Amino acid sequence: MLGPTRRQLADYAARLGVRLREDRVDDEHRRVAELLDVFAQLQRLDVPDLSIRPEGRPFRKPEPGEDDYGAVSWVCEVSGASSGALHGLRVGVKDNIAVAGIPMAPPDGGADGPVPAEDAVVVERILDAGATITAKTALGTRIRNPLDPAFSAGGSSSGSAVAVASGLVDAALGVDQGGSIRVPAAWCAIVGMKATHGLVPSYGLTYWDHTLDHIGPMTRRVADNAVMLGVLAGGDSRDPQWVRADPVATDYTAFLGDGLHGLRVGVIAESVDPDRCTSRSLDAFKQAQKVLIGLGALVTHVSVPWWRHGYAMWRASLAMGLTGMTEWFGQGQGHLGRIDESRLQPAGPDLGGRYSLPDEALAMALTAEHLRRSRLGEHYARAQNLRWELRRQVSSLFQDVDLLVAPTWPTGPDRLGVSEGSAGESEDVARSKMNWTSVFNLTGHPALSVPGFPGDDQLPTSVQFVGRHFDERAVYRAGHAFQNAVLGE
Repeated sequence: MLGPTRRQLADYAARLGVRLREDRVDDEHRRVAELLDVFAQLQRLDVPDLSIRPEGRPFRKPEPGEDDYGAVSWVCEVSGASSGALHGLRVGVKDNIAVAGIPMAPPDGGADGPVPAEDAVVVERILDAGATITAKTALGTRIRNPLDPAFSAGGSSSGSAVAVASGLVDAALGVDQGGSIRVPAAWCAIVGMKATHGLVPSYGLTYWDHTLDHIGPMTRRVADNAVMLGVLAGGDSRDPQWVRADPVATDYTAFLGDGLHGLRVGVIAESVDPDRCTSRSLDAFKQAQKVLIGLGALVTHVSVPWWRHGYAMWRASLAMGLTGMTEWFGQGQGHLGRIDESRLQPAGPDLGGRYSLPDEALAMALTAEHLRRSRLGEHYARAQNLRWELRRQVSSLFQDVDLLVAPTWPTGPDRLGVSEGSAGESEDVARSKMNWTSVFNLTGHPALSVPGFPGDDQLPTSVQFVGRHFDERAVYRAGHAFQNAVLGE
């Protein structure tokens, strides 16, 4: 393997903030040559080939009139097994999840993304369960809401939410790093699940941060969502996420008919702040609480003292995590699973020219680099320790309650064409809405978004049911009873 010149070695050291003295150049050049020999040995070993020959996987852009809301990136037909729990279901897959042979959304949001050679684990599982993938769903906040096209469908799993809500698919896979399943589900009046961190394998995803990434199901009904999670859940050796024990799938439909009598439900007091929530959203959430009480739940108020700081913790954590992801070829550090070599991305803040980072991601990378060089990681340590305390605050509440509830979002959907922070909102207030979802990405607790009563602009609100780690069955039990009551069933 061809090694660096001495001049290149000095340049590399300078980029790392190391001044390589002239008398050390020869020694370091020798050490680097020895290490390169180690890598050369690995190149001569064969890696098991898991790539899929994607014959019979045609794809095309939607035709005029086929997708009125802009929800679909690719129309396709990838057929699964002839039987199974999802047999006969049409499923959409968010465009940053790999379906072998079909282009993915590129990191910069441009037109030409990578073509994966391997299916994501979740794609394998839904195909094995008999589903047919009929769409790769679009990302973004400009997709129109089928409830009222003047409004946004949320972000960034908006295409998945709209495809389900408009009937283009029966169910869809979304991805949630800060609320990107639950917010589109809330705005489009469907059900979205962000399960416990690590329960659903993320292998095959375009990663943001292994500690924040969650893939989950989006459906019209809670019962269908529970069936979907039963297919998706469980450990896989290829997965980069690390949990202390291999997660095991269970029957998440087991307690759906048990009702809520005696269930202890804690309303997060900070989530019903009248200075952050609109009055109509609060009225709708009060109606939701009455439903829970009517079903026999014991409703009390609990406190998460650092709730209001969730967005700041989340954004700081993401800035550091996403920077590490870009520097390590789109795979990140601490990756204990498999890597699809066909999807490696060039390293560096600008990704080396094949793709460029979106403006927000580039700002995160530059900020993280500045803090690393000037403060030696002090801010990263503070963000991580505050996150640990937030997780402790939420987990400790389950000593006294069985579930937590909060509005999924404190207001109604955004109008398309209206800038963030408009209508008298400060930018701080507009951004702080992400507290309502991002808190549970930070803590890793399961959170289910279920449609509620009408709120702003007579569009449905949504209730977020949150459970103990790996207690999705209790979350589904409550969500199912609540949805049936709201629908009068």
